[in-house]
Amino acid sequence: MISDNLRNIARYLLPHGYMLSRNRNNFLRDYDRWKAAGGHITFDTTCRFDSFVSIDGFGSSGSSAVMDLLREYDCCTVWATKPSFTDSKEEIRGMGEMNLMRNIGGLLYLDKMLDDDAVVNIYWADAAIKAFIGLAYYSDLYKFHTELRPLFFHFFEEIVSQRILSDENIHSPFINPYTAITDVFYLKRMSKAEYHELCRSFLYTLFNHLFPEVKGGCLVLDHIFDDCGIDTKRFQAFLPGVKRIKVRRDIRGVYVDAVKYNYRWLAHDTVSDFILWERNMYVGHKDENDDYLTVRFEQLVTDYDREVSQIEKFLGIDKEHHMKRQQLFNPEISKQNIRIWECNDKYSKDCQQIKQLAPDLCYM
Repeated sequence: MISDNLRNIARYLLPHGYMLSRNRNNFLRDYDRWKAAGGHITFDTTCRFDSFVSIDGFGSSGSSAVMDLLREYDCCTVWATKPSFTDSKEEIRGMGEMNLMRNIGGLLYLDKMLDDDAVVNIYWADAAIKAFIGLAYYSDLYKFHTELRPLFFHFFEEIVSQRILSDENIHSPFINPYTAITDVFYLKRMSKAEYHELCRSFLYTLFNHLFPEVKGGCLVLDHIFDDCGIDTKRFQAFLPGVKRIKVRRDIRGVYVDAVKYNYRWLAHDTVSDFILWERNMYVGHKDENDDYLTVRFEQLVTDYDREVSQIEKFLGIDKEHHMKRQQLFNPEISKQNIRIWECNDKYSKDCQQIKQLAPDLCYM
């Protein structure tokens, strides 16, 4: 018998691709069982929500403050990480940054695969479908909500034109020999308009299942489109009328948090590494932009009424809906997160250097 410790060590030693491929096989196993049992569904064509907004940030930049603020409105339902209060509509496990849209294998990634050359290239199309399978299976929505799995299965069968079964113990030297899954998939030919319609129906059905009691209002999404480097108009093909609020913060505050809490996903081993990372995050961003609303975290705290009014105007929300004012986002409490580099000499030298090398990202 292999001990649990040895098994866990082996999982870390084995190539990630092997583990991912095994999970892809599990998705296909679940799908095959569902089909064998006569599984069939249709997607909804309308959504319970009237509007959508994605709250995007740049990594520890304060986007959660805006999401906490919007939780205070009775016309908003917030899909985000770490809800600030207990409420029946926010106890859904797996509600966090919605990687199903933006990650490799997500809906935006598959959208790129519908270019003519990509569809003809069976290697790219096969890999894209397998990436979707892996992303879906790793999703908390798939793992913790068995009632949602048919949605993933139906989307999968709608994008696949052909599946060639193969013995999982035999590796094909031609089709993705570096993965354990050897079934070959062909991407269905469809127009961009047809694909976008499919995605909308998939998302509408997902939202309707998760929030069956909601009728109208705005669904607030956590980074659903962030990090993709494309404009909001393209996003609106997936969610009609969706708006974006991008939350930024003086990067010296971000640096202090990154060092203090050792964020391994945020480069901070050296000041130069950190600045390069931040510049990569801000590529193409402009505070004054008709495409989205930019909110500075510090201004939301220090000029609360003005910034809240600006957010309400952008989203078309009446201030009368602000029923829990400052119960979830309290600017008096959040003041402790402003100019934090001035509170500890440990960060003084580095933050002075950041100010010198990246003055455009330091505005406090």
